[in-house]
Amino acid sequence: MRSGYSAAGRSPDWKGSAMTGATGVPAPNRSVDLPQDRSPVSKGYRGMAMEGSVARWYARTRNSEPQIALWRNQALERTKGLPDHADILEVAPGPGYFAIELAKLGHFSVTGLDISHTFIEIASESARRAGVNLTLRQGDASRMPFPNESFDLVVCQAAFKNFSRPQAAVNEMHRVLRTPGVAWIEDMRHDASDAAIKSEVAAMRLTSFRASMTSRALKSLRRRAYTAEQFEQFARASPFRDCEIQVSGIGLEVLMTKQGRS
Repeated sequence: MRSGYSAAGRSPDWKGSAMTGATGVPAPNRSVDLPQDRSPVSKGYRGMAMEGSVARWYARTRNSEPQIALWRNQALERTKGLPDHADILEVAPGPGYFAIELAKLGHFSVTGLDISHTFIEIASESARRAGVNLTLRQGDASRMPFPNESFDLVVCQAAFKNFSRPQAAVNEMHRVLRTPGVAWIEDMRHDASDAAIKSEVAAMRLTSFRASMTSRALKSLRRRAYTAEQFEQFARASPFRDCEIQVSGIGLEVLMTKQGRS
């Protein structure tokens, strides 16, 4: 694992379901047991399905101006250096707010892939209202419905911990990327401390009741999340072979680049 990847401000949006499990915190420099991918016929997510009223409630909670502003800034940061007309895939975009900010830049072709039918509907309507072109597909991150080498950038925010076949998802990201495309994953980390969660929630400036509920939710989601060491093993077991990781607060960012054949 190479460290030192300079990350922009991350999103506090840690999705709670709609797409895996975590093991205990590993000791340094030791191999880490990773969850086994489930069979190809299993559902593509772990936990409660994000459909219907649950998905619509989630979409409403994430549609705040501060959150949209953060995604707007991230869209600019993540696309630095990409050529005009580059193809971008967001895996598990949920309501599609970040994908829409990417599409608003006007220089790229943006696609979203989500397993939730309701999220696809919400994202489609939101893109229509925003007046942007956004291609949306329903499907499983571990079996992406795209040809090889279709995209220049793959992003996945706050959803990787919910994939039922995480290794297959990483392998698929490599498959659909062109060389030297980049896969960028951002999510909560399994070894986030209670103190870090408390600080994260305090920065949200919520009411005491909502702060308490948010803290409980984050501690629950932490059980499914992965450590940096586990992400390093996912990368090593994939055709990427390597990754760069930045740990900050309760989250981490993973950068994997598709290398040309030697």
